[in-house]
Amino acid sequence: MRYLLLAVLLAAAAPVRAGEIPKLGAGVVLGVPFGVTAKYWLDPVYAVQSHLGVSDGDFTMNADFLKNFDKVLPRKVPEFRMPVYAGLGLKLKSERETFVGIRFVGGVSMFHSKKPIEFFAEVAPVLRLAPSEGGTFDGAVGVRRYF
Repeated sequence: MRYLLLAVLLAAAAPVRAGEIPKLGAGVVLGVPFGVTAKYWLDPVYAVQSHLGVSDGDFTMNADFLKNFDKVLPRKVPEFRMPVYAGLGLKLKSERETFVGIRFVGGVSMFHSKKPIEFFAEVAPVLRLAPSEGGTFDGAVGVRRYF
């Protein structure tokens, strides 16, 4: 895990090429799970994201398909934009038996117009499907560097 975090930090130091709109971001996520995160923009509205890490001492992986709504929050500071996003995803967690669930994700991101950095906060109710039915709740904050 230490080497994975080091790789993310080294990638964050790489410069963005001039004139290029970055599509891939990587960083850290704190909450459920605690680990690393990546996001890939398919176009200006849709993106996919994944979090890998630990939660309650167990390996956890989330993969989500997101739709971003850029005009929901007012833009009071021109240097920042704050799109709201919602989506659907899958959660896998290695407990005694593998936990499989569907995530209903909602959150907000903050982007700086001149720096390729995203700060985000999200919540996700999870419908547990296997090995038994039930529900749980994920919440996280994080930061990604785009390159």
